[in-house]
Amino acid sequence: MLLRSLEVSHVRNLQSFRLTPHPSTNFIIGSNGSGKTSLLEAIHILSSGRSFRTPMAKKIVSHGSQELVVFGEIDIGTEHLVRAGIRKDVEGSTLIRIDGVRHERMSDLALLLPTLALDASAFELVDGGPAERRQLLDWGLFHVEHLFHVEWKAYQVAVKQKSNLLRAGNPGEAFKQIPYWNSQQAHWGNLVHQARTRYMETLQHALSDTLQQYVADADISIEYRAGWSTQQHASLQDCLEAHVASEIEKQVCGYGPHRADLQIYWNGVPARDICSRGQKKLVLYAVRLAQVMTLYRLRNIAPVLLLDDIPAELDSRNLEKITRFLSDYPC
Repeated sequence: MLLRSLEVSHVRNLQSFRLTPHPSTNFIIGSNGSGKTSLLEAIHILSSGRSFRTPMAKKIVSHGSQELVVFGEIDIGTEHLVRAGIRKDVEGSTLIRIDGVRHERMSDLALLLPTLALDASAFELVDGGPAERRQLLDWGLFHVEHLFHVEWKAYQVAVKQKSNLLRAGNPGEAFKQIPYWNSQQAHWGNLVHQARTRYMETLQHALSDTLQQYVADADISIEYRAGWSTQQHASLQDCLEAHVASEIEKQVCGYGPHRADLQIYWNGVPARDICSRGQKKLVLYAVRLAQVMTLYRLRNIAPVLLLDDIPAELDSRNLEKITRFLSDYPC
């Protein structure tokens, strides 16, 4: 997927401009506050419907404006360029059009233009909570296994319904209904868990190759944790059945893939506990570049990479190796 043209209006300090990117590497150069990161942010909005810096649209729309617009022509390898656009106003309303047709799902944009952003906030992959790392897994699976998105949404519905039942504070009614929602949660949760396990296997192989070829002097490993004890319980269904009383008492849906995590280690120690900022950036790049490698190997897709201030915190040796990765893959 290639972004052939880009038009941006009222994204932070970018009032109105058009850009025709090079199909390979583009360097955005300018003084502090000139809008370099905002340009990357605009591309991310076009590719996913959201900013990588804030979930609040009113913080992204230029001061004095009521809405932002980002439009692009995307080469997906067919005879014609796909024309995609997104408009967001300060109240948070979003309008998406693809080839002139209105779309309701932001995932339709993500399928057209797979994009990864590596900026200062991306350090949350190491320092943040499990949700950040689950998102990493689910981004990869969304582009590798298209059924995963359906399975994950169905699982979330089951968890939401069950959570509403638990929070209602009626133990008698919960005991009656929870077997059904446990069966739904277990069914869809098992599919989500299996997909994540498959993806982790390929990602671990890619990470090993990335470390060997493109990242110097780093012993980084990753481990997937399912969100329940797979040692104590033969299946998610067994786990849920064993904890019916405790979930009703706590009024919390406490087990399943929505509680999963991706543990990241440096020399066998959790990276968040031992790594300097420079080492955390190496972790970030190693894992994300492994995702790029995985996507390219499995689907022959090279995503758009939005890399904000690559040289910061990287020594010359690693900067050279990472730059070589970018030249080896057609991102």
